[in-house]
Amino acid sequence: MENTENSVDSKSIKNLETKIFHGSKSVDSEISLDSSYKMDYPEMGLCIIINNKNFHPSTAMASRSGTDVDAANLRETFRNLKYEVRNKNDLTREEILELMRNVSEEDHSKRSSFICVLLSHGDEGVIFGTNGPVDLKKLTVFFRGDNCRSLTGKPKLFIIQVTIPGEIQRMAPGLSSHSVLC
Repeated sequence: MENTENSVDSKSIKNLETKIFHGSKSVDSEISLDSSYKMDYPEMGLCIIINNKNFHPSTAMASRSGTDVDAANLRETFRNLKYEVRNKNDLTREEILELMRNVSEEDHSKRSSFICVLLSHGDEGVIFGTNGPVDLKKLTVFFRGDNCRSLTGKPKLFIIQVTIPGEIQRMAPGLSSHSVLC
């Protein structure tokens, strides 16, 4: 288990003081100001959607039916949440790594957060490019605080929806997905 005291991207919550805000008339919520993210930057953030549907014949992986509907719904959802959305389709493992490296090198200082959505085949700790697997840790490491300073202290979300090779694909978009550990 990682030592969070020395983690570059962890937030200190010493002397945590909880302040209560009363939200809507129907539901009261408690929000701790000291442990919440600042979300008032000029831009909400960047959302990258990688949608791998078609795979190289050498992988023997089937096309992922329904994934285009999922990608379109996600694009619309994050646009409605005021994210800049960039869609990328059918990327090889090398193209995925290059994209993640390039995005991590951008200036995110005016953005409140970062989201990466991966729609592909996958397995425990692995996502598939159209030509083979890539370890999820190789993707997420680009966004650690020591590698992407302009996202330090900001939320970085990785949403992973995979079809596990050898398992039956879902029949309709959005009905089922597996969670995969990074």
